[in-house]
Amino acid sequence: MPRVSLTVFSIVVAVFLSSARPVVSQVGFRQLTIVHPAAVQRGTQVELEIRSNFTLDETLAVFSDPPGLKFTFLEEKPKPAPRRGRASKGTPFRFRCEVPSDQPAGEHELRVATAQAVSSVTQVHVTDFPVVLEETKANDTREQAQDVELPVTVAGICERMEDVDCYAVELKQGQRFVAEVFAQRVTHKIHGMVVRGPRIYLMDPLLSLYDAEGRLLAACDNRFGPDPILEFEVPADGTYYLELRDARYAGDPRYAYCIELSTRPHRLATFPLAVQEGQTVSARAIDLKGRLREEVSLVGDPWPKGQRRRRADEPLRARVRAQAEGQATNELAYLVSPLPQAVEPEGDHGGWEKAAALEWPRGISGRLSRADEVDFYAFEAKKGQAYAFEVYAKRLGFPLDAVLEIYDAKGRLIVEADDHPIEKTKDSRLYWTAPADGRYCVAVRDLHDRGGEDFYYYLEGRPAEPDFEVRGEYYYAMLAPGTRMIWFVDIARYHGFDGPVTIEVDGLPEGVTQTPITVPPTMKRAAVILSADKSAPLGAALVTVRGRATIGEGEAAREVVRDGYVTCEQQGSGGGQARWPIRTQIVGVVKPMDLVEVVAEPQELKLAPGEKAELRVRIRRREGFKDGVTLAMSFDYFSTKFGEQLPPGVTVAPGSTARLTGDQLEGKIILQAAKNATPVERLPIAVLARVAITFSITTNYCSNPVYLTVKKK
Repeated sequence: MPRVSLTVFSIVVAVFLSSARPVVSQVGFRQLTIVHPAAVQRGTQVELEIRSNFTLDETLAVFSDPPGLKFTFLEEKPKPAPRRGRASKGTPFRFRCEVPSDQPAGEHELRVATAQAVSSVTQVHVTDFPVVLEETKANDTREQAQDVELPVTVAGICERMEDVDCYAVELKQGQRFVAEVFAQRVTHKIHGMVVRGPRIYLMDPLLSLYDAEGRLLAACDNRFGPDPILEFEVPADGTYYLELRDARYAGDPRYAYCIELSTRPHRLATFPLAVQEGQTVSARAIDLKGRLREEVSLVGDPWPKGQRRRRADEPLRARVRAQAEGQATNELAYLVSPLPQAVEPEGDHGGWEKAAALEWPRGISGRLSRADEVDFYAFEAKKGQAYAFEVYAKRLGFPLDAVLEIYDAKGRLIVEADDHPIEKTKDSRLYWTAPADGRYCVAVRDLHDRGGEDFYYYLEGRPAEPDFEVRGEYYYAMLAPGTRMIWFVDIARYHGFDGPVTIEVDGLPEGVTQTPITVPPTMKRAAVILSADKSAPLGAALVTVRGRATIGEGEAAREVVRDGYVTCEQQGSGGGQARWPIRTQIVGVVKPMDLVEVVAEPQELKLAPGEKAELRVRIRRREGFKDGVTLAMSFDYFSTKFGEQLPPGVTVAPGSTARLTGDQLEGKIILQAAKNATPVERLPIAVLARVAITFSITTNYCSNPVYLTVKKK
C-alpha cells in the first residue's frame, strides 16, 4: 500500500456572542496538540482525545501514517475551541480508535480533516501492551504512587512545573525489568510546543527506579534520543517505584507521554544494521549495552509498490523480532538497501595508513567501540567522479553524533560534514567530487570523540549518478469549491543533472486538479497550483508530491521518480517559525472561506529583458469579511522566503499593491525583468492572496494560473 502524505487545513468559524451580535473569525488550519492517551494497543478499540486550538466539529476523516488506524468522531454537539495563545493545550475532542491486531508498532502521524479545515500533525504510539491511564489524583511521591501490573503501557501527562509521576510495580528476584519512555517521540512534530522560551520546548524525560526504602537503584536520561530506556535486573522480590519527571523540572499540559513496562527482553536493533534488497541474511540482536545476542533473519523485501525513493540510495525501514529467554522481544529496526552490504573489517583501521580498502557502492555496518576511535575506509577515485555518503545512527537509536570526513592521498582532511541537512538529525550526509585521480579515505567519527559498546553506525557510499531531490512548502492545502491554492517546490539537482523536472501531486481528492508544471533546467523553484471544481464534494485525501525526470540520452536514458521531502510548520519562541521533517501531506475540499475568488489578468504575460508588466488582481470577499489581504508572489515570513516561483531576474517592482483592507477588492502586481533575467516559456505562476490567522499563520489563497514568458536577451 503506498505511503500517503497528508497535510491538513483548518477553517475556523468560531462564533462568539457579544450583545447578541455574532462575530465571525477568519479561517485557519487546525492546530492539533496532544493525543491522550498517547498510546493505543494493537487489536483493541479505545476512546481517546485529540486536542486542537480550533474546533474539530464536522470532522470528515482522521488519517494515520502508517495507515490502518480507524477513527470515529464521538462529539454529538458543536464544541467551540478558541485559540488562547502559543501555550494553549487545546480543547479535547473525543474519538473512538480501532487498532488492527497487525498494525505496525511505534509512532504514527495523525491528521484530521473537517468540513471547514484540515489540521497540523499530532502523534500517537501503537503498543503491544494494555494501556492504563495515569490517575487524576496526585502521584508525586512514592506514598502516592499508582499501582500498575506488568506488562503495561502507562499513558500520562507531566502537566505542570515540578510535576513528578510515580508508579509502583511488583517484581520478582531475577527478573529483567525494562521501562521505555515515549515522550519526545510522540510530541516532536506538534505545531506549537513552546513552554517557556527560548530554552524549554519539548519534554526532556528523566526516569528513575527506587526500592521500598527509597534507595535509588537505576536511572536513565537520554537513550533513544532524549527518551530514556531503563533496564534493571531485580535483586529481590518486592515493590519497586518508578519515577518520571522532566530533567529540568519543567511541565506543561502538552507534555504527554507513555511508558512501556515489562519483563520482556529488550533489544535495540540488529547487526548487521542492513540487508540488500532481494536477499536474506543472518544477523544478531543488539541489547541495551551494545552486546550482540540472539540470531535473527533479515529479509530484504522490495520497496513497497507505489512508493518512490526520495534519493537514489534511500533505504527502507523494516522490523523484525528476536526470540530471547523463551519469548519474543520488542520489534527491532533494520534497513533494506538497494546497495551491496558489508560489515566493518576486524582489526585496527583507525588511521589513514591503516584504512580498510573498500569499493563503492556499498553499505557498511560498523561500530566505534572506544573513545577517540575513527574508522577509515580507503578507495580509488577518478577526477570528476561524484560520491554520496550518508550515516545512520541517531535514527536507529544509537548515541553516535556522526561526522563524515574525506582525506586525500597525503592524509590531509579536505572536506567534512556534520548534521543531516534535511532530516534534522545528528546523522551526517556528504556529497563530494574527487578533484584528481588517486587514493582517498572516508572517515567516520563522533563529533565529541566518544565511543563505546553501543556506538553503532551504518555508512552508505556510492559513486553518484546525475540525480535530483524535491523539497519545498507543501505541508497542507484547503480549497473551497471553485477556489485555488498554491504550493512551492524546490528542486535540488546533483552530480551534473541539469534537465527539466515535472512535478506531480498523486492522490488528490475528488474534484481537485493540478496545473501541469515542469521546472525548466534554468530554474530550481516553481509553483504548484491546485484548483477545486465548483462541484467538488467536501472531503480530503493524503497526497504525495513527487518529481519525474528523464536523465541521460539515447539507450542510456532512464526515467527517475523522486518523492518529495516534507516539512511542517512549527512555532518557536516569540512567534517565529521553523520547519521540521514529517511524512504526511493533505489536501482538503472545505466549506466557503474568507476569500471566495482571486482573479489575475491578463492570463498570458510576456516580458522582455528590462521591461515591466502589470497584473491586475481582483478579490471577492465572503460577506462580512473586512480583514486585510496581502498580495504577493512569494511565501515570506519576515525576511525568510519559504516559497518562490518567479524566474531568476524577475522581481516585484515598486508601485505594486501589497495590501487590500476593508472594502478594497482590487490591486496590482508589477513584475520587472532584469536585463539578465532567465528566459522561460509559458511558466505557470499565480498571485498569492494571504489572510493572517495569527501572528505567524496565514491562509494562502491564490489566483488563476498566469502563463509567464520571459524572452531571451
